[in-house]
Amino acid sequence: MAPKKIYHFISHTHWDREWYLPFERFRYRLVQLIDKLLDLLDREPEFHYFHLDGQTIVLEDYYALRPGHRERLEGYIRQGRILVGPWYQQNDLFLTSGESTVRNLMKGIAQSRQLGSEMKVGYLPDHFGLISQMPQLFREVGLDNCVFGRGYDLAEHPLPFFRWQAPDGSEVDGMLLYFWYNSAQRLPSEKEAIASVFTGMKEREEAVNPSGHYAMMNGVDHLEAQYDLPDVLASLRDIAGEEIEVVHSTLPSYVKGVQSYMQEQQEGILETIRGELREAFEYSILAGTLSSRIYLKQANVHCHDLVEKWIEPLSVFSQQLQLDPYEADTIDYYWQLYMENHPHDSICGCSQDSVHDHMMDRFKRLEELAGEIIERKKTILARQIQADDYDLQDQKLVVFNTSQLPSGAVQQTAVYFLEEDQVTVFAIEDEEGRAIPYRILSEQIVRKQVISPINLPGVLRVKRVDIEWQPIAPALGYAAYRVRPGRAGAVIQERSDLLSTQPSLPVLDNEYLRAELLPNGAFHLHDKLSSLTYHDQGGIQDTGDGGDLYVFKNVEGDIPAIWNDAVSFVEWTRNDLYEQCVYEFTWELPESLDAAQIRRSSQSIPCDFRVTLRLDRGSRQIQMNVELENRVKDHRIRLLFPGIGAADDVLAGGQFDVIRRQWDAGSSYQRDANSQPFWKWLAPIHGAAGCAIFAKGLHEYEMIDSGCTAGITMLRGVETINLREAARMEEDLQPKGQCLGSSEVKLAIRPFSLDSVTPTRLYQEAELFHQGVECKLLALDEARWNKGRAWVQDTMHKGVFMEINPNANRPKLPASGSYLKVDGEVMVSALKWSTDGKGALLRVYNVEEADSPVTVSGDGLDGEVKRTNLLEEWQETLKAEIGQLNAVVAAKKIVTYQLPQQQNS
Repeated sequence: MAPKKIYHFISHTHWDREWYLPFERFRYRLVQLIDKLLDLLDREPEFHYFHLDGQTIVLEDYYALRPGHRERLEGYIRQGRILVGPWYQQNDLFLTSGESTVRNLMKGIAQSRQLGSEMKVGYLPDHFGLISQMPQLFREVGLDNCVFGRGYDLAEHPLPFFRWQAPDGSEVDGMLLYFWYNSAQRLPSEKEAIASVFTGMKEREEAVNPSGHYAMMNGVDHLEAQYDLPDVLASLRDIAGEEIEVVHSTLPSYVKGVQSYMQEQQEGILETIRGELREAFEYSILAGTLSSRIYLKQANVHCHDLVEKWIEPLSVFSQQLQLDPYEADTIDYYWQLYMENHPHDSICGCSQDSVHDHMMDRFKRLEELAGEIIERKKTILARQIQADDYDLQDQKLVVFNTSQLPSGAVQQTAVYFLEEDQVTVFAIEDEEGRAIPYRILSEQIVRKQVISPINLPGVLRVKRVDIEWQPIAPALGYAAYRVRPGRAGAVIQERSDLLSTQPSLPVLDNEYLRAELLPNGAFHLHDKLSSLTYHDQGGIQDTGDGGDLYVFKNVEGDIPAIWNDAVSFVEWTRNDLYEQCVYEFTWELPESLDAAQIRRSSQSIPCDFRVTLRLDRGSRQIQMNVELENRVKDHRIRLLFPGIGAADDVLAGGQFDVIRRQWDAGSSYQRDANSQPFWKWLAPIHGAAGCAIFAKGLHEYEMIDSGCTAGITMLRGVETINLREAARMEEDLQPKGQCLGSSEVKLAIRPFSLDSVTPTRLYQEAELFHQGVECKLLALDEARWNKGRAWVQDTMHKGVFMEINPNANRPKLPASGSYLKVDGEVMVSALKWSTDGKGALLRVYNVEEADSPVTVSGDGLDGEVKRTNLLEEWQETLKAEIGQLNAVVAAKKIVTYQLPQQQNS
């Protein structure tokens, strides 16, 4: 007798915290949903289960307005009638860092486990494509399956079930919600109606799915529970017949049933699919969200750098040296607030203007908090650096570098001197006493506020000198320079000898590169190492956009235009630090779409562009900043970077990976823009050579001109959430999506050869470009700079109280050094304190196709090292000896080490 077919009716809601309504309006609706759900569970024991969308943030949102209902709600979670987790929130995977996805899972699973009810389903119902390493991430947190809704074109595959394999070989069972997560959205209660509906459902389901298990998703975005579902299912059981079992079920039960079917299949029946999932037509993967409201993406990666690259590493260094405790609760708060901006309809920029206004406020709050934390850590560390050979009037100028490469880029720094000291000259020296050249940009007398925890704010009159210089700081470390007032320094002057012989168009030149500017502002970039020249770099293209905040759409009759008129070169600087040119132009562009929303307007409005190109001494990359005053609507602006022919493939920075895509990947689908994602960098490959493009907060590229040119979107302006229509829905119009006003993008172009540079090296260089360095100026005589107001009321006391340095008797730090060294072809994803508080947590990943030996070294690194999973649960014990841990990281693998805590006196 054949086993019964099981129809799993799964009650759920898909809860976007903010989207076509702002957060507070949706939260109030969420509260109504959960209130009614709790009443339903109280009175109806046959309503067995409800899924809160696989996320736990909705619990926090509910408790904010219903704190007295916590015990009641959590009681049903503990009973298994309400299912939560494994996610904290449903983040977009391509627009947030890999580490953000890890912290998302860590928090969601931890909160679920506290309630005794962790849903063991890798639930990704509405993500706009899935990253390559998701199977490895799921395996690392104990999940062996993925239930998802987008990125897999069932028309191209025999079954909706497959083995999904990460690049390292980790596998999960992939299960497409082939009729999406509303396949049984709401069911009628009348017997005739439900019989008719179910007949259609049955035919549809069984034509696609041979497993005998069917996910009947009863719900969709923001819908409340179907209160009469037990009665409806009872009627359905009478109708369905003996060969069918109708159950009020759960996602875990459905997954278990499908997995049983998958295990029974002979080899070759189920496909194995490796890597990212971005198949199907454009309104399935919604690739236009990679470039909607780019200002959001820029703010997001800035806050990413602040926490992942600065707050956590500096806090680890301070804790390891026992100078300042690791503030885990504060950092957790930062992550929680940061992740509130990561749900897919939030970070993707496809929601109401007010939603994104609130997001920018959160980003600003994060920036403010990070500024205080980073400043504290820099001050504490800088204060501890030895100054035995300093004079009392000297200052330390400390450069902190938390990247994996030594930093050597030109920096702009403000140096201050007390006005009363009448400083007219000063020197900057390294730890060996060598003079460090610097260039003065400006000098002015300003009033500077002094804030103290033990005195009221004070004000100093100081001389501010803005300088440019080129400090060197070791990887994962720092270097202290000595500022010596009253001593003549190595002040850099303009190279007038070169200026007098300049050609008619600017040329930027250093040891490795030569950029020859063209009349239209594009440039030929010559790589002196490979003798290859990349022509017409940095062209600017404008195209009409008839799409929406989800998808780019071509405009009828519009042909992409590339700026090809003469620009005005307004600056050309040559000195011993860098060579730089600046040009400007004004481009008359169509004002918007016409009234019918079909063609571009015949009316034009000027848009102003200002482009800065800079080539530092000793640099292998040329930096490009583009400032735009955008006054027109319904268009897309891209920067163009032609290669030396049609690209064979494209390397793209990804989440815990470097993706190698064919240049025309996805072109088989009907898409007006075959947009592809990247994280921090991409590199079209021609043979073994190419030009990598590093970019801050940009995520969308398309290979055009038959694969010869990479187009990178720097602005896309549209104003509707949904498809455009001549008669607009009032609530759909979001004018801030047009991105009118000022914007700026920062990029670097880096020629390379894979014979001498690995993808890991390119990724490391992109990260250093992205995060830069941090500087801290600290006077040796701090008392003179402590000008707070310490008056005691009704007394004559006018003195200033001095803050006690708790680390005064601790060992001093050398003038430069690395807190930790990580050698090998691996990327550092996280350097944080472990959740159990027992040591530093180092996460690395290998983007190469081969295993990589890795050596981690540092003072006090001796004894047991725990290799953990992503949840920081023990996997195996390794041994560090004489300050070193030697290990091997397998190809494409993510590995987490918990290092022993140093025992300093």
